[in-house]
Amino acid sequence: MSMVDVELRYLRIWRAAVGLLAILGVVTALVFVSPASNLAVFLVAAFTAGAICLSAGLGRDLPNSDLLSMVPRGAVLGGLCVLAICGYAAAIGARTVTLLLLVVGVSPPVVGWLRAGRADRPARTLPRRPIRLPKASNRRLNAVQAGDDPEADWPMPKYLVAVVRSLSELSDEELCLAWRRSFSQLERVTGPDRRQAMADVRRAYLDELERRHPDSFAVWLASNPRAAGNPARFFIHRADH
Repeated sequence: MSMVDVELRYLRIWRAAVGLLAILGVVTALVFVSPASNLAVFLVAAFTAGAICLSAGLGRDLPNSDLLSMVPRGAVLGGLCVLAICGYAAAIGARTVTLLLLVVGVSPPVVGWLRAGRADRPARTLPRRPIRLPKASNRRLNAVQAGDDPEADWPMPKYLVAVVRSLSELSDEELCLAWRRSFSQLERVTGPDRRQAMADVRRAYLDELERRHPDSFAVWLASNPRAAGNPARFFIHRADH
């Protein structure tokens, strides 16, 4: 089992545990807190969470379709989470803080940050057996001597091959939309392997845009674009005229 599979499984387990705790907290709030207070807390928390999601989405320049799904979902989840916290506070008092610290402390982002910090520490040098490297083939030696790019013969990762093959089927508008959405996907992924994979996918989007419209691509880069910006105005008009 790869590290990515372990991280995905841990993420699912953590979400299931948090969801169960949230359900228990909401039920506790319905039992120990008055309905009027529950309604007021839910509405205030939902409005605040929805406003935060809307601001974050506008800051990332997300399309309206993503905002329409992200804002209501964030508002409902935010309201339910705050309502669950109120329920635990009414039932167990100050020990709610300990529960929240435990949930945050074992969350995938915190665990990934701790693992990354541990990986950055210099490892102790251990004696290793000498490794005998294979000799380069005559074909590759000839390519190097001829001045060709020897990297071109090395196979790309399988996920990147699939992405590159599917890019030719996308329109300019769909390709720009995929580029914008990949930024939020890159921010959500955890683990160095998955982040590198997502960065490779974004690089493939850039290569395809440059291959189709090299002049517009140069103008777009000269405008100092944001990583989450919308490049459509530099590329879509070419298909309209």
